[in-house]
Amino acid sequence: MARTAQRGAVSSPGPSPPLTGRRMLASLCCALIAAAGVSIAVMHGGGNGTAEAAARVAAPACASVERGIAPPPEIPAAVLPPGTIVTSVERPQPGMTLVGGVVASSFRTAVEFYVTKLPAAGYLNTVGDAEMDEAESRFRGATVRGKWKVNGILGCPEAVTLALYVRS
Repeated sequence: MARTAQRGAVSSPGPSPPLTGRRMLASLCCALIAAAGVSIAVMHGGGNGTAEAAARVAAPACASVERGIAPPPEIPAAVLPPGTIVTSVERPQPGMTLVGGVVASSFRTAVEFYVTKLPAAGYLNTVGDAEMDEAESRFRGATVRGKWKVNGILGCPEAVTLALYVRS
């Protein structure tokens, strides 16, 4: 597959910095997806207007989302599909933001957003991959770069999980 050829295993005495960075990113994204998929029991919500606005979008019951939180200001609105409910935000290092959430739409609709609307908003999808219930791609724009990953939720065709990594 093209993905295997791009990442290819190269024998060397130690991992190169880009490979180490990819592994860290993959680990962080997997952790976010697991957190969103398992149904977060305790949510940290603020009483401000943005959190309340984020909560107006309702996820289907099968997505097991109790309530959302406000999207962080460093995430451009253009990289969040309509119906996104942000459930977690982490900032593991300066300039890096990881967002986990659920999108109240079908897998196909969520992926179509990233394939069509993201480029229309001025972002370029770069290296990507897709399977039957998972799609992901790196992207870059004028001020940020990152990676989006959409996963289907078993038994919940009207919602998907979203892991978003943004570096400014």
